[in-house]
Amino acid sequence: MGFEEKIAEYAPKLEALQGKLAADGVEFIAIHTVDTSGAFRSKIAPLKLSTSGEAINAILYCVTHGDGQPMGDVAFASACANDENGFPNIKGIIDPATVVQHGWKPKFASAMTRAFMLDGSPCPYDPRSVLAKVEERIDALGYEARFALEYEFGIFHADHDLMRAGRYRELKPWGHSLVNYDLVRTGDYQDFAAEFVTRMKSIGIGVASLVTEYGFGMYEYALTPKTPLEAADAAMRAKLHLRELCAERGLVATFMTRFQPPGKESACGAHHHVSLWRDGKPAFPAGPNRLAPVAEKFLAGMLNRMQETHLLFRPTVNSYRRFDRGAWSPEDVAWGFENRTAPIRVITTPGDAACRFEHRAPGADVNPYLSIAAMLAAGCEGIEKGLALEAPVTSDLAGLDKPKLPRTLSASIDAFARSEFCADAFGEAFRDNYAESRRAEQAAFEAWQAAHITDFEWQRYFVN
Repeated sequence: MGFEEKIAEYAPKLEALQGKLAADGVEFIAIHTVDTSGAFRSKIAPLKLSTSGEAINAILYCVTHGDGQPMGDVAFASACANDENGFPNIKGIIDPATVVQHGWKPKFASAMTRAFMLDGSPCPYDPRSVLAKVEERIDALGYEARFALEYEFGIFHADHDLMRAGRYRELKPWGHSLVNYDLVRTGDYQDFAAEFVTRMKSIGIGVASLVTEYGFGMYEYALTPKTPLEAADAAMRAKLHLRELCAERGLVATFMTRFQPPGKESACGAHHHVSLWRDGKPAFPAGPNRLAPVAEKFLAGMLNRMQETHLLFRPTVNSYRRFDRGAWSPEDVAWGFENRTAPIRVITTPGDAACRFEHRAPGADVNPYLSIAAMLAAGCEGIEKGLALEAPVTSDLAGLDKPKLPRTLSASIDAFARSEFCADAFGEAFRDNYAESRRAEQAAFEAWQAAHITDFEWQRYFVN
Protein backbone atom coordinates (compact mmCIF):
# COMPACT_ATOMS: atom_id res chain seq x y z
CA MET A 1 0.00 0.00 0.00
CA GLY A 2 1.41 3.37 -1.04
CA PHE A 3 1.57 6.71 0.73
CA GLU A 4 -1.73 8.13 -0.55
CA GLU A 5 -3.61 4.94 0.28
CA LYS A 6 -2.18 4.93 3.79
CA ILE A 7 -3.09 8.59 4.28
CA ALA A 8 -6.66 7.80 3.25
CA GLU A 9 -6.77 4.87 5.69
CA TYR A 10 -5.14 6.67 8.63
CA ALA A 11 -6.55 10.23 8.36
CA PRO A 12 -9.95 9.59 10.03
CA LYS A 13 -8.28 7.67 12.85
CA LEU A 14 -5.70 10.42 13.42
CA GLU A 15 -8.38 13.12 13.45
CA ALA A 16 -10.34 11.20 16.09
CA LEU A 17 -7.19 10.64 18.17
CA GLN A 18 -6.27 14.33 17.94
CA GLY A 19 -9.60 15.31 19.47
CA LYS A 20 -9.44 12.68 22.20
CA LEU A 21 -5.87 13.47 23.24
CA ALA A 22 -6.58 17.20 23.37
CA ALA A 23 -9.67 16.57 25.49
CA ASP A 24 -7.56 14.40 27.82
CA GLY A 25 -5.06 17.22 28.40
CA VAL A 26 -2.25 16.21 26.04
CA GLU A 27 -0.18 19.21 24.90
CA PHE A 28 2.95 17.60 23.42
CA ILE A 29 3.80 14.57 21.32
CA ALA A 30 7.05 12.67 20.84
CA ILE A 31 7.21 11.27 17.31
CA HIS A 32 9.53 8.27 16.98
CA THR A 33 11.17 6.89 13.84
CA VAL A 34 13.13 3.63 14.12
CA ASP A 35 16.56 3.79 12.49
CA THR A 36 18.54 0.97 10.90
CA SER A 37 20.44 0.11 14.10
CA GLY A 38 17.27 -0.12 16.17
CA ALA A 39 17.28 3.23 17.97
CA PHE A 40 14.44 5.69 18.30
CA ARG A 41 15.06 8.99 16.50
CA SER A 42 12.55 11.34 18.04
CA LYS A 43 11.26 14.87 17.99
CA ILE A 44 8.98 16.61 20.48
CA ALA A 45 6.30 18.90 19.07
CA PRO A 46 3.07 20.55 20.16
CA LEU A 47 0.26 18.04 19.79
CA LYS A 48 -0.57 17.58 16.13
CA LEU A 49 -1.42 14.31 14.43
CA SER A 50 -0.92 15.36 10.84
CA THR A 51 -3.28 13.81 8.30
CA SER A 52 -1.00 14.84 5.44
CA GLY A 53 2.18 13.12 6.63
CA GLU A 54 5.50 13.83 8.35
CA ALA A 55 8.94 14.61 7.00
CA ILE A 56 11.59 11.98 7.75
CA ASN A 57 15.26 12.61 7.11
CA ALA A 58 16.42 9.68 4.95
CA ILE A 59 19.82 9.80 6.63
CA LEU A 60 18.22 7.93 9.56
CA TYR A 61 18.57 4.81 7.43
CA CYS A 62 22.30 5.27 6.87
CA VAL A 63 23.60 6.66 10.17
CA THR A 64 26.35 4.74 11.92
CA HIS A 65 25.61 2.81 15.09
CA GLY A 66 27.22 5.26 17.49
CA ASP A 67 26.68 8.51 15.58
CA GLY A 68 30.40 9.07 15.28
CA GLN A 69 31.68 7.89 18.65
CA PRO A 70 34.56 7.47 18.92
CA MET A 71 35.70 7.71 15.28
CA GLY A 72 33.78 10.72 13.95
CA ASP A 73 31.91 8.60 11.38
CA VAL A 74 28.31 9.78 10.95
CA ALA A 75 26.82 8.19 7.81
CA PHE A 76 27.72 5.18 5.70
CA ALA A 77 27.37 4.94 1.94
CA SER A 78 23.75 4.20 1.12
CA ALA A 79 21.36 4.38 -1.81
CA CYS A 80 18.75 6.12 0.36
CA ALA A 81 20.80 9.23 1.23
CA ASN A 82 24.08 10.32 -0.38
CA ASP A 83 25.91 13.16 -2.09
CA GLU A 84 24.24 12.39 -5.40
CA ASN A 85 20.65 12.76 -4.16
CA GLY A 86 21.47 15.50 -1.66
CA PHE A 87 20.46 13.64 1.52
CA PRO A 88 16.71 14.24 1.07
CA ASN A 89 13.74 14.08 3.36
CA ILE A 90 11.29 11.31 2.58
CA LYS A 91 7.68 10.88 3.70
CA GLY A 92 6.32 9.47 6.92
CA ILE A 93 2.93 8.76 8.39
CA ILE A 94 2.06 8.44 12.07
CA ASP A 95 0.71 4.95 12.68
CA PRO A 96 -2.51 5.51 14.68
CA ALA A 97 -2.13 2.10 16.36
CA THR A 98 0.98 3.45 18.13
CA VAL A 99 -0.49 6.66 19.57
CA VAL A 100 -0.52 6.56 23.39
CA GLN A 101 -0.85 9.06 26.21
CA HIS A 102 1.78 8.69 28.95
CA GLY A 103 0.14 7.93 32.27
CA TRP A 104 3.09 9.23 34.30
CA LYS A 105 3.37 12.43 32.28
CA PRO A 106 -0.18 13.06 30.96
CA LYS A 107 0.68 16.21 29.02
CA PHE A 108 2.74 13.97 26.70
CA ALA A 109 1.77 11.41 24.11
CA SER A 110 3.97 9.51 21.70
CA ALA A 111 3.62 7.80 18.33
CA MET A 112 5.66 5.93 15.72
CA THR A 113 5.96 6.45 11.99
CA ARG A 114 5.87 4.34 8.85
CA ALA A 115 8.20 5.61 6.12
CA PHE A 116 7.62 6.08 2.37
CA MET A 117 9.82 7.19 -0.48
CA LEU A 118 9.23 10.44 -2.34
CA ASP A 119 7.40 8.56 -5.10
CA GLY A 120 4.93 7.25 -2.52
CA SER A 121 6.21 3.65 -2.42
CA PRO A 122 6.92 2.03 0.97
CA CYS A 123 10.44 2.79 2.20
CA PRO A 124 12.41 -0.47 1.82
CA TYR A 125 14.80 0.51 4.63
CA ASP A 126 12.18 1.13 7.34
CA PRO A 127 12.46 -1.65 9.97
CA ARG A 128 8.78 -1.32 10.95
CA SER A 129 7.73 -1.80 7.33
CA VAL A 130 10.07 -4.78 6.91
CA LEU A 131 8.45 -6.53 9.87
CA ALA A 132 4.91 -5.57 8.83
CA LYS A 133 5.50 -7.25 5.46
CA VAL A 134 6.70 -10.47 7.08
CA GLU A 135 3.77 -10.42 9.52
CA GLU A 136 1.37 -10.42 6.55
CA ARG A 137 3.01 -13.68 5.48
CA ILE A 138 2.15 -15.57 8.67
CA ASP A 139 -1.33 -14.07 8.66
CA ALA A 140 -1.84 -15.42 5.13
CA LEU A 141 -0.99 -18.89 6.43
CA GLY A 142 -3.87 -18.61 8.88
CA TYR A 143 -1.88 -18.15 12.09
CA GLU A 144 -1.34 -15.36 14.59
CA ALA A 145 2.25 -15.10 15.77
CA ARG A 146 3.02 -13.88 19.27
CA PHE A 147 6.37 -12.70 20.57
CA ALA A 148 7.51 -11.74 24.05
CA LEU A 149 10.97 -10.27 24.61
CA GLU A 150 13.02 -10.27 27.77
CA TYR A 151 15.98 -7.92 28.08
CA GLU A 152 19.04 -8.15 30.29
CA PHE A 153 20.73 -4.80 30.88
CA GLY A 154 23.01 -2.84 33.18
CA ILE A 155 22.26 0.08 35.48
CA PHE A 156 25.01 2.40 36.75
CA HIS A 157 25.21 5.61 38.71
CA ALA A 158 25.44 8.40 36.16
CA ASP A 159 28.61 10.51 36.22
CA HIS A 160 28.30 12.90 33.31
CA ASP A 161 31.93 14.01 33.43
CA LEU A 162 33.10 10.41 33.07
CA MET A 163 30.52 9.73 30.37
CA ARG A 164 31.49 12.80 28.35
CA ALA A 165 35.09 11.60 28.50
CA GLY A 166 34.08 8.12 27.32
CA ARG A 167 35.24 6.56 30.61
CA TYR A 168 32.18 4.33 31.00
CA ARG A 169 34.07 1.45 32.60
CA GLU A 170 34.71 3.69 35.65
CA LEU A 171 30.97 4.10 36.37
CA LYS A 172 29.75 2.48 39.59
CA PRO A 173 27.09 -0.25 39.24
CA TRP A 174 23.73 0.32 40.91
CA GLY A 175 23.50 -2.03 43.86
CA HIS A 176 25.90 -3.66 46.24
CA SER A 177 25.61 -7.32 45.21
CA LEU A 178 25.60 -9.59 42.16
CA VAL A 179 22.89 -12.00 43.39
CA ASN A 180 20.05 -13.25 41.19
CA TYR A 181 16.44 -12.53 42.22
CA ASP A 182 17.41 -10.22 45.08
CA LEU A 183 14.85 -7.73 46.44
CA VAL A 184 17.30 -5.71 48.54
CA ARG A 185 20.23 -5.06 46.20
CA THR A 186 19.49 -1.38 46.85
CA GLY A 187 16.98 0.30 49.11
CA ASP A 188 15.06 1.89 46.23
CA TYR A 189 15.05 -1.11 43.86
CA GLN A 190 11.48 -2.20 44.67
CA ASP A 191 10.14 1.31 44.19
CA PHE A 192 12.02 1.57 40.89
CA ALA A 193 10.54 -1.73 39.69
CA ALA A 194 7.02 -0.74 40.69
CA GLU A 195 7.31 2.59 38.89
CA PHE A 196 8.57 0.96 35.70
CA VAL A 197 5.76 -1.62 35.69
CA THR A 198 3.16 1.09 36.35
CA ARG A 199 4.44 3.34 33.58
CA MET A 200 4.47 0.52 31.06
CA LYS A 201 0.95 -0.53 32.02
CA SER A 202 -0.29 3.01 31.33
CA ILE A 203 0.78 2.71 27.68
CA GLY A 204 -0.47 -0.84 27.16
CA ILE A 205 2.77 -2.75 27.73
CA GLY A 206 2.71 -5.67 30.13
CA VAL A 207 5.80 -6.39 32.23
CA ALA A 208 5.75 -10.00 33.38
CA SER A 209 8.66 -9.46 35.78
CA LEU A 210 11.69 -7.37 36.66
CA VAL A 211 14.54 -9.14 38.46
CA THR A 212 18.14 -8.69 39.47
CA GLU A 213 20.48 -10.75 37.28
CA TYR A 214 23.83 -12.35 38.05
CA GLY A 215 26.39 -9.55 38.04
CA PHE A 216 27.02 -6.14 39.56
CA GLY A 217 24.56 -3.71 38.00
CA MET A 218 22.77 -6.48 36.06
CA TYR A 219 18.96 -6.56 35.76
CA GLU A 220 16.32 -8.12 33.51
CA TYR A 221 12.72 -7.40 32.57
CA ALA A 222 10.36 -9.66 30.64
CA LEU A 223 7.51 -8.32 28.52
CA THR A 224 4.20 -10.09 27.92
CA PRO A 225 3.30 -11.53 24.47
CA LYS A 226 2.03 -9.43 21.59
CA THR A 227 1.68 -9.81 17.83
CA PRO A 228 4.98 -9.24 15.96
CA LEU A 229 4.81 -5.52 15.16
CA GLU A 230 3.20 -4.75 18.51
CA ALA A 231 5.90 -6.77 20.30
CA ALA A 232 8.72 -4.87 18.57
CA ASP A 233 7.03 -1.54 19.31
CA ALA A 234 6.67 -2.53 22.95
CA ALA A 235 10.31 -3.61 23.13
CA MET A 236 11.48 -0.25 21.76
CA ARG A 237 9.27 1.74 24.09
CA ALA A 238 10.22 -0.27 27.15
CA LYS A 239 13.93 0.34 26.51
CA LEU A 240 13.35 4.07 26.02
CA HIS A 241 11.23 4.53 29.10
CA LEU A 242 13.53 2.39 31.26
CA ARG A 243 16.36 4.70 30.27
CA GLU A 244 14.19 7.75 31.04
CA LEU A 245 13.34 6.42 34.49
CA CYS A 246 17.01 5.80 35.18
CA ALA A 247 17.95 9.31 34.06
CA GLU A 248 15.35 10.83 36.40
CA ARG A 249 17.00 9.03 39.32
CA GLY A 250 20.61 9.86 38.55
CA LEU A 251 21.24 6.50 36.91
CA VAL A 252 22.14 5.36 33.40
CA ALA A 253 21.08 2.11 31.70
CA THR A 254 23.07 0.21 29.10
CA PHE A 255 21.92 -2.51 26.70
CA MET A 256 25.49 -3.20 25.54
CA THR A 257 25.70 -6.99 25.31
CA ARG A 258 28.86 -7.40 27.36
CA PHE A 259 30.21 -4.72 29.66
CA GLN A 260 32.09 -7.14 31.92
CA PRO A 261 35.18 -8.98 30.59
CA PRO A 262 34.28 -12.31 28.93
CA GLY A 263 34.00 -15.10 31.46
CA LYS A 264 33.07 -12.72 34.28
CA GLU A 265 29.45 -12.39 35.42
CA SER A 266 26.59 -12.24 32.91
CA ALA A 267 26.20 -10.81 29.43
CA CYS A 268 23.06 -9.10 28.18
CA GLY A 269 20.74 -11.24 26.10
CA ALA A 270 17.33 -10.46 24.66
CA HIS A 271 15.59 -13.80 24.55
CA HIS A 272 12.59 -13.95 22.19
CA HIS A 273 9.64 -16.16 23.13
CA VAL A 274 7.74 -17.29 20.03
CA SER A 275 4.39 -19.03 19.57
CA LEU A 276 1.69 -19.43 16.94
CA TRP A 277 -2.05 -19.32 17.61
CA ARG A 278 -5.11 -20.17 15.52
CA ASP A 279 -8.73 -19.34 16.38
CA GLY A 280 -7.64 -18.19 19.83
CA LYS A 281 -5.92 -21.47 20.65
CA PRO A 282 -2.18 -22.31 20.82
CA ALA A 283 -1.00 -24.12 17.68
CA PHE A 284 2.33 -25.50 18.97
CA PRO A 285 1.49 -27.94 21.80
CA ALA A 286 1.02 -31.69 21.53
CA GLY A 287 1.76 -32.62 25.16
CA PRO A 288 4.87 -32.55 27.37
CA ASN A 289 8.07 -32.73 25.27
CA ARG A 290 6.04 -33.04 22.07
CA LEU A 291 5.22 -30.58 19.31
CA ALA A 292 2.39 -30.29 16.82
CA PRO A 293 3.37 -30.70 13.13
CA VAL A 294 3.12 -26.96 12.42
CA ALA A 295 5.47 -26.26 15.33
CA GLU A 296 8.00 -28.76 13.99
CA LYS A 297 7.93 -27.16 10.54
CA PHE A 298 8.21 -23.62 11.97
CA LEU A 299 11.15 -24.67 14.15
CA ALA A 300 12.84 -26.46 11.25
CA GLY A 301 12.59 -23.25 9.24
CA MET A 302 14.20 -21.17 11.98
CA LEU A 303 17.08 -23.64 12.27
CA ASN A 304 17.52 -23.84 8.51
CA ARG A 305 18.09 -20.07 8.15
CA MET A 306 19.80 -19.34 11.45
CA GLN A 307 23.31 -18.94 10.07
CA GLU A 308 22.40 -16.49 7.30
CA THR A 309 20.11 -14.43 9.57
CA HIS A 310 22.57 -14.49 12.49
CA LEU A 311 23.65 -10.91 11.77
CA LEU A 312 20.19 -9.73 12.90
CA PHE A 313 20.69 -11.45 16.27
CA ARG A 314 24.27 -10.29 16.87
CA PRO A 315 24.66 -6.99 14.96
CA THR A 316 27.65 -5.31 16.64
CA VAL A 317 31.31 -5.97 17.38
CA ASN A 318 30.41 -6.28 21.05
CA SER A 319 27.74 -8.92 20.32
CA TYR A 320 30.42 -11.52 19.70
CA ARG A 321 31.95 -11.11 23.15
CA ARG A 322 28.74 -12.72 24.47
CA PHE A 323 29.45 -16.10 22.78
CA ASP A 324 29.67 -18.71 25.54
CA ARG A 325 27.75 -21.96 25.39
CA GLY A 326 28.70 -22.67 29.00
CA ALA A 327 27.08 -19.41 30.08
CA TRP A 328 23.95 -20.28 28.05
CA SER A 329 24.75 -17.97 25.14
CA PRO A 330 24.49 -20.29 22.12
CA GLU A 331 27.19 -21.16 19.64
CA ASP A 332 25.53 -23.92 17.60
CA VAL A 333 22.52 -24.47 15.35
CA ALA A 334 20.44 -26.81 17.49
CA TRP A 335 17.34 -27.15 19.64
CA GLY A 336 16.26 -29.08 22.67
CA PHE A 337 13.46 -29.38 25.18
CA GLU A 338 14.29 -27.09 28.12
CA ASN A 339 17.91 -26.84 26.91
CA ARG A 340 19.39 -23.42 27.67
CA THR A 341 22.68 -24.17 25.90
CA ALA A 342 20.96 -24.45 22.51
CA PRO A 343 19.84 -21.36 20.57
CA ILE A 344 16.24 -22.59 20.63
CA ARG A 345 14.91 -23.88 23.92
CA VAL A 346 11.50 -25.53 23.49
CA ILE A 347 9.13 -25.11 26.43
CA THR A 348 6.05 -27.37 26.63
CA THR A 349 5.07 -27.05 30.29
CA PRO A 350 3.19 -26.34 32.50
CA GLY A 351 0.31 -26.29 29.98
CA ASP A 352 -0.64 -25.77 26.36
CA ALA A 353 -0.89 -21.98 26.65
CA ALA A 354 2.76 -21.85 27.76
CA CYS A 355 4.10 -23.90 24.82
CA ARG A 356 6.63 -21.77 22.95
CA PHE A 357 10.14 -21.48 21.56
CA GLU A 358 12.71 -19.39 23.42
CA HIS A 359 15.24 -18.07 20.90
CA ARG A 360 18.37 -17.39 22.93
CA ALA A 361 20.79 -16.10 20.29
CA PRO A 362 19.76 -12.39 20.26
CA GLY A 363 21.57 -9.94 22.49
CA ALA A 364 20.19 -6.79 24.05
CA ASP A 365 21.70 -4.75 21.19
CA VAL A 366 19.33 -6.14 18.52
CA ASN A 367 16.90 -4.16 16.43
CA PRO A 368 13.77 -6.05 17.58
CA TYR A 369 11.90 -5.44 14.33
CA LEU A 370 14.64 -7.24 12.44
CA SER A 371 15.26 -10.08 14.89
CA ILE A 372 11.52 -10.83 15.01
CA ALA A 373 11.27 -10.54 11.22
CA ALA A 374 14.14 -13.03 10.79
CA MET A 375 12.56 -15.63 13.06
CA LEU A 376 9.12 -15.18 11.55
CA ALA A 377 10.23 -15.30 7.91
CA ALA A 378 12.31 -18.43 8.49
CA GLY A 379 9.47 -20.09 10.37
CA CYS A 380 7.01 -19.24 7.60
CA GLU A 381 9.32 -20.84 5.07
CA GLY A 382 9.43 -23.96 7.20
CA ILE A 383 5.63 -24.20 7.14
CA GLU A 384 5.37 -23.35 3.44
CA LYS A 385 7.96 -25.95 2.42
CA GLY A 386 6.99 -28.55 4.99
CA LEU A 387 10.55 -28.82 6.32
CA ALA A 388 11.41 -31.82 8.48
CA LEU A 389 12.71 -31.21 12.00
CA GLU A 390 15.93 -32.82 13.20
CA ALA A 391 16.01 -34.66 16.52
CA PRO A 392 16.39 -32.58 19.69
CA VAL A 393 19.70 -32.33 21.49
CA THR A 394 19.77 -34.61 24.54
CA SER A 395 23.46 -34.44 25.48
CA ASP A 396 26.22 -31.86 25.87
CA LEU A 397 26.39 -29.74 22.72
CA ALA A 398 30.15 -29.31 23.13
CA GLY A 399 30.61 -32.96 22.14
CA LEU A 400 28.29 -32.87 19.13
CA ASP A 401 29.12 -31.97 15.56
CA LYS A 402 26.40 -29.37 15.06
CA PRO A 403 26.68 -26.50 12.54
CA LYS A 404 28.21 -23.45 14.16
CA LEU A 405 26.91 -19.91 14.19
CA PRO A 406 29.28 -17.32 12.64
CA ARG A 407 31.86 -16.34 15.28
CA THR A 408 32.58 -12.80 14.10
CA LEU A 409 30.68 -9.79 12.83
CA SER A 410 32.48 -10.06 9.48
CA ALA A 411 31.44 -13.69 9.03
CA SER A 412 27.83 -12.87 9.86
CA ILE A 413 27.85 -9.97 7.39
CA ASP A 414 29.14 -12.25 4.63
CA ALA A 415 26.46 -14.87 5.28
CA PHE A 416 23.69 -12.26 5.35
CA ALA A 417 24.92 -10.29 2.32
CA ARG A 418 24.95 -13.31 0.02
CA SER A 419 21.65 -14.74 1.25
CA GLU A 420 18.92 -15.02 -1.37
CA PHE A 421 16.53 -15.93 1.42
CA CYS A 422 17.17 -12.57 3.14
CA ALA A 423 16.74 -10.71 -0.17
CA ASP A 424 13.40 -12.46 -0.75
CA ALA A 425 12.15 -12.13 2.82
CA PHE A 426 13.15 -8.54 3.55
CA GLY A 427 13.78 -7.05 0.11
CA GLU A 428 17.07 -6.86 -1.75
CA ALA A 429 17.38 -3.12 -1.09
CA PHE A 430 17.05 -3.67 2.64
CA ARG A 431 19.46 -6.61 2.66
CA ASP A 432 22.15 -4.64 0.86
CA ASN A 433 21.64 -1.48 2.93
CA TYR A 434 21.74 -3.37 6.22
CA ALA A 435 24.86 -5.30 5.21
CA GLU A 436 26.51 -1.98 4.36
CA SER A 437 25.56 -0.58 7.77
CA ARG A 438 27.27 -3.51 9.48
CA ARG A 439 30.35 -3.20 7.25
CA ALA A 440 30.57 0.40 8.42
CA GLU A 441 30.39 -0.86 12.01
CA GLN A 442 33.22 -3.32 11.42
CA ALA A 443 35.32 -0.70 9.58
CA ALA A 444 34.92 1.79 12.44
CA PHE A 445 36.18 -0.77 14.95
CA GLU A 446 39.14 -1.74 12.78
CA ALA A 447 40.07 1.92 12.24
CA TRP A 448 39.97 2.51 16.00
CA GLN A 449 42.17 -0.53 16.61
CA ALA A 450 44.68 0.63 14.02
CA ALA A 451 44.93 4.03 15.72
CA HIS A 452 45.66 2.67 19.22
CA ILE A 453 48.39 0.66 20.90
CA THR A 454 46.64 -1.81 23.17
CA ASP A 455 47.38 -2.59 26.83
CA PHE A 456 48.42 -6.07 25.67
CA GLU A 457 51.19 -4.56 23.53
CA TRP A 458 52.45 -2.20 26.24
CA GLN A 459 52.62 -4.94 28.86
CA ARG A 460 54.04 -7.59 26.58
CA TYR A 461 56.63 -5.68 24.59
CA PHE A 462 57.73 -2.48 26.42
CA VAL A 463 60.33 -4.09 28.69
CA ASN A 464 61.12 -7.23 26.69
